[in-house]
Amino acid sequence: MAASPHPPDSYRHLVDENRARFESFIQNGEKKPVLLWNLLIPLLLPVIALLVPHEKGARYVRPLVMACIIGLSVDTLCHRRMLLGGNGYMGGLIPAWGCIWSATLLIFRNVERDFQRIERRSLPPAKAGPNGDAALNGYARKTRCQDTTLRSETLVWQPYPQTLTHRLNWVLGLVANMRGPEWNWRISSLGALPPSVQSQLNHRHNFKDNADPELNDMRFRLRAVFSTWLKSYLILDLIKLLMIRDQYFMGAVYPTPDPPFPFHRLTPYPALVHVYRCLITGTGVLAALQYVCCFNPLLFGGLSLAFPNAARTLTSVPLSAGWLYPPTFGPFLTTILDDSLAGCWSQWWHQLFRFGFTSTAHWLLGFLPSRLANIRTIRRFLTVLIAFGLSGFVHASGSYVQYRDTIPATGAFCFFILQAVGVLIQEIISPSWSRLPKPMRRVCNAVFALGWLLLTGGFIMEDFSRGGLWLTEPLPAISSYLYQEGTLQDIWTFLDQ
Repeated sequence: MAASPHPPDSYRHLVDENRARFESFIQNGEKKPVLLWNLLIPLLLPVIALLVPHEKGARYVRPLVMACIIGLSVDTLCHRRMLLGGNGYMGGLIPAWGCIWSATLLIFRNVERDFQRIERRSLPPAKAGPNGDAALNGYARKTRCQDTTLRSETLVWQPYPQTLTHRLNWVLGLVANMRGPEWNWRISSLGALPPSVQSQLNHRHNFKDNADPELNDMRFRLRAVFSTWLKSYLILDLIKLLMIRDQYFMGAVYPTPDPPFPFHRLTPYPALVHVYRCLITGTGVLAALQYVCCFNPLLFGGLSLAFPNAARTLTSVPLSAGWLYPPTFGPFLTTILDDSLAGCWSQWWHQLFRFGFTSTAHWLLGFLPSRLANIRTIRRFLTVLIAFGLSGFVHASGSYVQYRDTIPATGAFCFFILQAVGVLIQEIISPSWSRLPKPMRRVCNAVFALGWLLLTGGFIMEDFSRGGLWLTEPLPAISSYLYQEGTLQDIWTFLDQ
């Protein structure tokens, strides 16, 4: 391949070299490329299996399908690589998580018996008034459609449907869900459903709707989500500009290079350099997750407002309800101050994988002898260890499939296992400061949580850098011009004078 026209130490040279290395990796036959079907088929197989009811042989079909999913995922992890998705990171994370999520739905949980979804139901014609409107009696509500007709309806819990078309819609919604905002297994960190929704589901009459208007007003929610999306977009782009000047984030982690201007002044203080790089990494990951997760409410919520009739035809789920799109992250400051490290991971962080991790943990705990399973301390210890161990496995799988010199076991996996250790340590020592005044107790919580994250953050931060995660160019905005050879260097040279 022709030599890169860019200087050897430039960011563009590293990107060109990375792409050439991947192409050589594939052309030499060391690995195969990840194709679209390698990621989609393991996600579609659970849909097919869940369409088969238990009385028609599901107890035989679902384990067989689960075995196929594991086989396809192992093939992808062991033999296939890709350049997109964080330098191939998603090519490992998606199959690993797909196995856990599929096992949750097919093996660990009884979907037909236990799961229900919130759906719209039109009121019977007998309830209609003389003007064609429904005589609302407490649990019904009116929604105005684009064609100016009034529809009177209520919300109900829908179990596993009997008709095939309804079942397909129900199953697709289940497989594509992770936090369950409209399901009866809705994760606790999302909070309770609005009182108006609960009243309809419980068939209570003459309720007063005291729900937060921010949850009910979809337009308000969309404006908030769009603001978050735009801020995440710009923050991620600015973080990228900082990273491309630091050789550490480009993969040169050993020996550890000095940070660039103006952070070179931290060089005499390695601890401060570590804090600076942890903050940059954490901010980059947070912004990237916020950016991606905003597409769900913007797409489905926005289209349901723009095309209400099409949304109603597509699904019985009230797609235009604001409570269907809770924030991706919880409140950071109050969570850290009141619940320390445990709250950071169980309330503030995104919780996308929570139900799958806890379902796996509960299934495994079912194999314990009853005398041990009834001891709360043992159950808590094993649940925390299993949940963080699975999180470590998912992220280590993403690291493993990157074709660079990564450290999955001592990097990503070690980081998440240490979070379990930190949560358990917190539960042991936190009673010692429970009698302190609230301000002092909050200080202790924050110091422990932030201190533990900074102490252990280097493991996953180094793994991200080694794998070339930050070589990804996701955003064509500010950086599209500044990435031009010489432009960025000229700017920093001018500022350094």
